[in-house]
Amino acid sequence: MSAALAHVQLMSRRECCLCDVAKQVVEDAAARGLCTWETVNVDTDKALLVKYGNDVPVLLINGEKRFMHRVSPEELHQALEAVAC
Repeated sequence: MSAALAHVQLMSRRECCLCDVAKQVVEDAAARGLCTWETVNVDTDKALLVKYGNDVPVLLINGEKRFMHRVSPEELHQALEAVAC
């Protein structure tokens, strides 16, 4: 029986170049079978907008805040491996 994949939530907003970069990093990790993921536009939820404001992108892994503003493929891979253990 295999363990469930980690789930990544990308908190982002439109017209955010850092969000676009983070999205590509997460998409690549998901394409390699390392995680599932979803993107959440903080502008569509007032509570999320208050919580994250301009501090996007934010990556949550299994609901836990792990990265803010920038993430490299290597950093995400290491974080995903750590939650898999």
